[in-house]
Amino acid sequence: MPDNNITVLKSHLSFLLFCFTFCSFTVTAQQPISRPIVRCGTELYYQQLFRNNASFKQQFELNQKALAHRRVTIQAQRTESLNDTIPIAIHVVASSAIQKLVTDAVIQSQIEVLNEDYEGRNADSTRIPAAFKPLYAKSRLVFQLAGTNPYGEPTNGISRKITDDTYNTNTSDNAKFSYSGGEDAWDPTQYLNIWVVSFGESGLLGVSVFPGDPRSITVHGFVCDYRAFGRGAPYLDPYYNKGRTTTHELGHFFNLWHVWGDDGGSCTGTDFLNDSLHDDTPNQTDAVYGNPDPTGTGVVVTDACSPTAPGIMYQNYMEYCDDEAMVMFTKGQQYRMNAALTLSPDRLPLLQSTTYHAAPVYKTDAHIPILFRPSSGSWQCSTITPKVMLRNSGTDTLTSVQIVTALNNNTPVVFNWSGHLASYTDTTITLPAITVPTGNNVLKIYTQDPNNTTDENSANDTTTVSYIVPPILPLNGLVQEGFNSPAFPPTGWHINNPDGDTTWQYNAAIGYSRPGSAWFNDYNNPATGRYDDLVMPTYSYQNIDSIFLTFHLAAATYSDPNTTSIPIDTLSVLLSKDCGNSFITVYKKWGRELQTVSNPDIPVTDAFYPGISQWRRDSVNLGNYLATAEAQLQIAFRFSGNYENNIFLDDIHLKTIVLPAALKQKGYLILPTSFHTQFGIWHYQQPRDLKAISIYTMTGQLIWQQKFSGNASKFITVNLQRQPAGVYIVHMDYTGTDQHVSERILKY
Repeated sequence: MPDNNITVLKSHLSFLLFCFTFCSFTVTAQQPISRPIVRCGTELYYQQLFRNNASFKQQFELNQKALAHRRVTIQAQRTESLNDTIPIAIHVVASSAIQKLVTDAVIQSQIEVLNEDYEGRNADSTRIPAAFKPLYAKSRLVFQLAGTNPYGEPTNGISRKITDDTYNTNTSDNAKFSYSGGEDAWDPTQYLNIWVVSFGESGLLGVSVFPGDPRSITVHGFVCDYRAFGRGAPYLDPYYNKGRTTTHELGHFFNLWHVWGDDGGSCTGTDFLNDSLHDDTPNQTDAVYGNPDPTGTGVVVTDACSPTAPGIMYQNYMEYCDDEAMVMFTKGQQYRMNAALTLSPDRLPLLQSTTYHAAPVYKTDAHIPILFRPSSGSWQCSTITPKVMLRNSGTDTLTSVQIVTALNNNTPVVFNWSGHLASYTDTTITLPAITVPTGNNVLKIYTQDPNNTTDENSANDTTTVSYIVPPILPLNGLVQEGFNSPAFPPTGWHINNPDGDTTWQYNAAIGYSRPGSAWFNDYNNPATGRYDDLVMPTYSYQNIDSIFLTFHLAAATYSDPNTTSIPIDTLSVLLSKDCGNSFITVYKKWGRELQTVSNPDIPVTDAFYPGISQWRRDSVNLGNYLATAEAQLQIAFRFSGNYENNIFLDDIHLKTIVLPAALKQKGYLILPTSFHTQFGIWHYQQPRDLKAISIYTMTGQLIWQQKFSGNASKFITVNLQRQPAGVYIVHMDYTGTDQHVSERILKY
């Protein structure tokens, strides 16, 4: 076993694509079924993630090293068998036909397999060779379908979503989110989520997520093909019909590697990173497929890494063999899973969850589980319209309930709702608008008198939120922010960080014209698929004709800036006229368009800190979206990070323009009327009917002319530098009207 931890870790992560090809070829050769089988897609899944985003790979490796370090340095922590229950939520995301196949009984059979295999109660343990019997692990880890759903209601732990979508290695995560047609995970800190899907003809059986994966915890769990989920059902693949795919993939979920160490065929790797004390699986060169011992007589398989008896442990659940050949975990693997459950922040909460207990049943239970508006910590308007989810968590149909709004302990306002809400369903309700004072506010919303009777479960009646109503500032002239003060966010600004994680911050050393800027340290931010807003103060104005936003930007991407296969860091500018309840996107750039480096087609793989030449000034004409008067205006810089590289903002300017009164009255303006070399013709509105501008001398000689066909701009410059001083006539013709404008100008 190598002593160098980094070398060992890299050997884990060097599972090459040829291994995937070999897998498909070998299984097809041994098992002539209708599709090539990919026994486990987890390593291929991670290799694709690593190729698409090198910084993701870096953070994953660091998290794995940290977990290994904690495991080794806490040798005194318990090493005996686990004794706890893991609640499981099963999401069947498949067609109606598949839903009929994957019955509740089939799902329960899979739970039984997990308990037998992890507790060492599997009847086929008799196939374990005598040499490996002392290593056979018998934990007390129990898997149980959830008895309480995320709303605190009774459940059988099974949810179903009908879809005709099929998945593959690249798209397996789509099954985990409703926005991509799948089913959202139940709280991953309280449930082990498993999605049962169709992988179509891809041949893939399952894909799992390791602890230490730096993405949102909502992707953590396991996706399984329905033909390899459960035991004994006639539609199951004949070689994978004993439920061992789930046993294998949950091994990955608890931080087990394949027994050959995923080292691409060498003998240098290990499946026990930095833990020689508990490494009790024989070293081997590569995966084993099929069933080397179909008669159960104790066939010994050797290879270059273990050339003598007892040979390699192909009977291990972390092999690639058929279900029938897999029969055991080792005590060392049990220790490693125990360590993941007790030391990994991704897995420890599962040991503490009690959602496997059956929830109490109530006849009458009105529940407000979600307050959509206002959100906690947000900045809101002085008038808000609260929006809530009303859920019937009781068994009786909910036909009426009072929803009470109490602001800052003022007199409550009662909204009487009536309708027909079936048991364990919900609806969204917009409550009457309320006026809120400037400053900090606390809003409490609760239910009472459901169906004109007493609520049997008052514990879930109330939701409370704190939020801020900012002052509305007058917008006059120029607003500018250069982030020259360490006070961040600047006075009147605020940050919207809905996930409470890494967000916008102050950088005292980096800036465009002088030190100081707002930046997002996405180079060291492993979260993906999240956003954070840096929001300017709220303004109001009257009689302003146009508003321009300008800012200096410095940004770089870690991945290929031209990639279209994965999300990539995006900066958007959002405009709101209702205190953030809705937004208009007025600017959006990502990838190559966002990069400000000299060659925008080249990724930047070191942490990006810009020099003076790596800034760019961008601008947005907000006049295209605003009227000449607005009661409120708010601008947000939204960064959607995907673990790429750093981004900086500086010298943000908001400039107002008020046009001359004469221009508004006449519709056009010629200025200056006394000039030396050139003058301008300015139209208040776009002059799409302007046909021509002609300049004549006082004797009628044409000296300058420009014709248009609906393409004239609002401001047109006329240069008469080569003409002598004197009086000239400006003549403008318009199509489809009798309007002809002639005015005198003086060149001196």
